[in-house]
Amino acid sequence: MIVLGGGHLAWVRWTGSGDLLGAPGREQRLSVYTTTATVVAITGGFITAAIGQYATAKGRRMRDLRTSRELGHQFRKNWVSVLSATLLIAGVCLLATVLDTSEADPGGARWLVEAAMLLGVARSYRLLRLFNDVILASDRDLADASRRQGRTMDDQIS
Repeated sequence: MIVLGGGHLAWVRWTGSGDLLGAPGREQRLSVYTTTATVVAITGGFITAAIGQYATAKGRRMRDLRTSRELGHQFRKNWVSVLSATLLIAGVCLLATVLDTSEADPGGARWLVEAAMLLGVARSYRLLRLFNDVILASDRDLADASRRQGRTMDDQIS
């Protein structure tokens, strides 16, 4: 993330082109900042719902995941990391609306937002993986429970 952001900054300084958030005027940049903060806040709601699903899921796999000293710790650490990044990104975007005070953005608030957006892309990928892991474990636990009761998933759906 730092390499990408720093590489892009170096490219813009060297070539004078490719400044994605520097090309639009101040009003459009402010719209991008607030829209990004809004999208991230909505995503934060999904994250808390996913954490709720993780916390309430039943079954052997989910119980093992939550009680495993190492795996459970890593899983919780990843959830906290994703949620923390969401709060940080929204905060940076809102701060940029205060710091970006002129057409030229001499303070470089747009670069802070670009770095936050890159962080958001990385954390979104992690969020998808975590959510997928919870869904898979829950589905497998449900399938195991159905097999023990002598039913298939197709029988339950019908």
